[in-house]
Amino acid sequence: MLIKLSCNNFRSIGVEPIELDMVASTKIKMHRDHMRPLHDNAYALRNAAIYGGNAAGKSNIIRILSLMQSAITAGSIPQEAAQEYCRAGAGLADQESVFELQFEKDGQVFDYGFSCILSKLSIQSEWLYDLGDAPRLLFERSSDGSASFENASNTDESDREGMRLNIYASDFASQARQNPSLLLLSTIGRGKPFEPGSLLESFARACSWFTENLLIIVAGQPSPTSEFYRDSATLDQVAEVLASFDTGVSALDKQPISLDELNKRLDPGLLMTIRSFMAQGAQNSPKNSYLITARTGKEFVGIESENGSEPQASLLEIQHSGSQSLFDFGDESDGTQRLFDFMDILFSKKTDAIFVVDEIDRSLHPMLTQQLIRLFNKSHTNDTCQLVFTTHESAIMSFKYLRKDEIWFVDRNEDGTSHLYALDDFTQVGKVRTDSCIDKQYLEGRYGGVPCLSSVRAFAALNQEEA
Repeated sequence: MLIKLSCNNFRSIGVEPIELDMVASTKIKMHRDHMRPLHDNAYALRNAAIYGGNAAGKSNIIRILSLMQSAITAGSIPQEAAQEYCRAGAGLADQESVFELQFEKDGQVFDYGFSCILSKLSIQSEWLYDLGDAPRLLFERSSDGSASFENASNTDESDREGMRLNIYASDFASQARQNPSLLLLSTIGRGKPFEPGSLLESFARACSWFTENLLIIVAGQPSPTSEFYRDSATLDQVAEVLASFDTGVSALDKQPISLDELNKRLDPGLLMTIRSFMAQGAQNSPKNSYLITARTGKEFVGIESENGSEPQASLLEIQHSGSQSLFDFGDESDGTQRLFDFMDILFSKKTDAIFVVDEIDRSLHPMLTQQLIRLFNKSHTNDTCQLVFTTHESAIMSFKYLRKDEIWFVDRNEDGTSHLYALDDFTQVGKVRTDSCIDKQYLEGRYGGVPCLSSVRAFAALNQEEA
């Protein structure tokens, strides 16, 4: 579970850090089923709905998670991040950016983060804490790549594992001097087996959270989370859910297609990404099995392999009520295509995942967005899955769907930087009552996070007079 996110000097986020806190307020009694237990009698929230005007910086909250995931997966800060420092005002090219997350994985609570000079792709510091009953530092590293570990010389680990720590640290320091963008966590913790209960197992567990539990849903991109595509029975269930959204869909089926034909249909960039997912799937699956789907706007593609068998490709075919014809994915409306992104979320078999969606309401009627939030919270009642999303949709800004501490706003300061604040912390207009029509009050500008429009300026530019 995601517990807290913090960042500064990244895109529209300036020197003052933003903080997204997923810990439930003890004052709020509504939607108790949106709370999942953490340690020390604390609870994590099920949802975080982030509102704000265009260009306020909502999507940058998603990009923080995406950058950290990419960095851990690749083992270093991605090259494209070199221009991602805050450029408001004079810019902060030479100042540190700090990325920090608190999260829970398999009962262990971590605080992981790193500071860096993005313009130089240079890590300045990196750390990992275990935030259990007695918080302890697991490791920290400095800008020269040198690292220190928790009681490394006095651990209960075997001499062999102690030697591994020293070897890893020495090797990493040498590599980091050549490539200062490398991350120690992924260098040590990625894809290596360690003894249960060891310090190194904690590294592997924290590292795996970014690859296994953090799921960023991007429209049109390959997805290893489309578990519903695997068998016909689940496809029938998906068709039923889609029909409940009044899409006209009545049935779904898979049409086999050769890999050669698939190569002709997809663009080279997407094929390269799919091959990368296939390699990762084969490597990470204990049975060398995987399922990958991709939605191109024209077609819904699936590639499956069982127990190391030759990959099998297929295309999704769609049937509509009252029609004898079969339709391709590209024949569907933008809204229906968009709904398939959320079938990944509703039908996921994961019991501990953070689904992250930018502009959850894009191409959807307000009632569909309401239904999605309702279905997510209902279908994941008994697990620890979470949904973090940005939106403009005021129809779900209601205590019928969300708690006060699950609603957030992003607004721009006078210097052009973003700041983030929760509805529950809003004190400028007094306490927010539980019977308030917050969607109406939001559109009236009571809570900020809305565009500041100037029709006078626009009419003047158009050489028109305001009526």
